[in-house]
This record gives sequence, C-alpha cells and structure tokens, in this order.
Amino acid sequence: MKYAVPAIALCLLSACSQPQEEGAAVDDAPAVTPAESAAPAETAYDGPIPMPIRIGGDGPDFDACGTYAEVAEYDAAGEDKPYVHDAPSASTKVRHTLSPAQGVQICASENGWSGIVYPGEGQTAADCGTGRPVASEENYTGPCRQGWVEERYLEMIAG
Repeated sequence: MKYAVPAIALCLLSACSQPQEEGAAVDDAPAVTPAESAAPAETAYDGPIPMPIRIGGDGPDFDACGTYAEVAEYDAAGEDKPYVHDAPSASTKVRHTLSPAQGVQICASENGWSGIVYPGEGQTAADCGTGRPVASEENYTGPCRQGWVEERYLEMIAG
C-alpha cells in the first residue's frame, strides 16, 4: 500500500479522471490529433461552469439580461455549429448545441463571445428570471442553462 498515496497525488496533480495503474507514466495517455479535437462531443454537460454568466450588469433599473437574440440559421449537418461552452473559448468544454431560431438572453460579452442564459427542456424564457431587474451584479445560478457561444451565431432581436 506504500504506492497508493503517490499514485493518488499524481492523479490529482495531472487532473486525471481514471485511476493510474502502478508504474504507468503520465505521458502514456493517447495523443489527441487536431481532427479529433475539432468537433466537440454532442453530449450535454451540466457540471459547474468555470466562467459563470454575470447578470445585472446594466444596473438595478434594467432587466438582468438586456438583450434577446435568436440563433441564426446554420448547416445542422455540418461541423460548424453553435456550441455552448464553459467559457468564452472554443478550447473549453461543450455544454450543449443550440438549435436554429432558438431564443437566448445575452447577459455578457467578451472577445466575440456572448454569455447567454436560455431555457432547458420543459422550461420557458420566463422561468429563467432574466427579464426582471436584480439588485446588483451577480453570477447567474439558474434554474435555466447558461454558457458562452460565439456571437456570429446570434441575431439580436431586442435590447
């Protein structure tokens, strides 16, 4: 059992999700080619978001998220899709894929990315609570989905 602590420490330091076999090197992980990393996984991810969406940035006299947009038309069969990411970067984890004409509230903007809040399955935009003022700027904590999408996929409708 004298190897258990170093193996656990190695796993934590390398941010692995699978236990390491005794004697396995960290460099033994398979390399990811650019082609494999280009298309994110299509599965929904509801874990914690490392760069949460801030609401209420326009002040207490305005809606928590002041702009309504819809997803522009895109080739749903192609690889270029409006993926919702954990942070304003294509290299972060994908949370969902938006549908054409899907409505979203834009709450933040950064470097060509929009921080959005949008209803999940069985929810409406009113459920999200972004259409009314909040006392001060804060992280959005739900109940709807949130994340970051490239601005080029959105058509501003109001706000």
